[in-house]
Amino acid sequence: MGDFRIPDHRMLGVRLDRRGFLGMSAVLAASGLMVACKKVEEGGGGSTGAPGASPSARPPLEEEPGSLQVYDWGGYGDGAYYPKEEYQYLWKQYETETGDTPTFVLFEDDDAGYAKVAAGARYDVVHPCAYRFGDWVDLDVLQPWDTSLIPNYASLNPTLEAYGNIDGRQYFVVADWGFAAPMYRADTVQPQEDSWGLLWDDRYEGKISWWDSLNMLVIAAYYHGIADPWAMTDDELAQMRDFLISKKGLVKFFWGQSYDLFRAFKQEEVWIGYAWPDAWTYARGAGFDVVYMEPKEGRTSWYCGFGMFAETQNYHHAHAYVDSWNSVKAAEFLLNYYAYGHTNQAVDLAIISEDIVVAFSLDDPSAVEEPRAHAERPIERRDVYSEYWSEVKAS
Repeated sequence: MGDFRIPDHRMLGVRLDRRGFLGMSAVLAASGLMVACKKVEEGGGGSTGAPGASPSARPPLEEEPGSLQVYDWGGYGDGAYYPKEEYQYLWKQYETETGDTPTFVLFEDDDAGYAKVAAGARYDVVHPCAYRFGDWVDLDVLQPWDTSLIPNYASLNPTLEAYGNIDGRQYFVVADWGFAAPMYRADTVQPQEDSWGLLWDDRYEGKISWWDSLNMLVIAAYYHGIADPWAMTDDELAQMRDFLISKKGLVKFFWGQSYDLFRAFKQEEVWIGYAWPDAWTYARGAGFDVVYMEPKEGRTSWYCGFGMFAETQNYHHAHAYVDSWNSVKAAEFLLNYYAYGHTNQAVDLAIISEDIVVAFSLDDPSAVEEPRAHAERPIERRDVYSEYWSEVKAS
């Protein structure tokens, strides 16, 4: 663990057997775990270089321009949620080794992040989630990693890393994974059953928050028993749209960043929300009695990874940054502060609190298998889903 310390308010409990956790990671991978995870800010533009050139043909790190531009989720890149000295664990190794402090350009969700690059924006490193890995490669803006330049890569779960390998080339270094599920205040909410139905429970009008994402259509489909929520027909989409419109009046607001959901819980504006694990950790850290539900219809699950832009002038900086993000200290930070899983198998899991283990069933590999969890996957007609979701929001 070295000098890594968890603040007192985060040390909630005990520990988890490493074999159990790593076994779950393998199951996670085998289940095809995919994603959606976080505010579009104006950011800088990219770089020029020699796409596809071998590392030996590139300038050494000290001759690269630095000022690495990382295109990432809000909350990961800005460090706004924690003091810098704690938050730095994701990139402290990088800063120490290179003398460079990365610049972060943030996106709110995968669709917004992808659209900005498709429209011409370029950076050095990007952090999308796996259901869109293929789209990013098809966009022809990325180049594969040289994993020999990422020392921590040897400690990453090989089964999960296989999902970042496209056409025999490692386009993504898979790093983080997690769940999506209903979260609620146990002191003010009494669910009639453990179900996604809590997100449209009439008893809690005005105290509910949904994620501003077409994934709400998918969740509604699981709730209604649709055969394949990721590949719905027009009729099925119309039914889910109409259902969500009928329940929209219960919703206080749609959140874009997970931290916004936590703030609404903290200010007691809402008691119930579609949530990622980090919102649960924020709320628990603030002293709230919150439950991260395992709905009878199943949680959804996701994983994300890093890609490198083809035209980056910071080839070696990019590898150093991703190596830092996949270090043991970075993984421990991610687990304890966000309750997100990490692919690094060398993590000292003795620091994982008992509350996190219980809330996310980290000692039970079946928690990430069907039907308890549904791996998020590509939606071929994503533009159609988006149209239906836009109609929900416009209603």
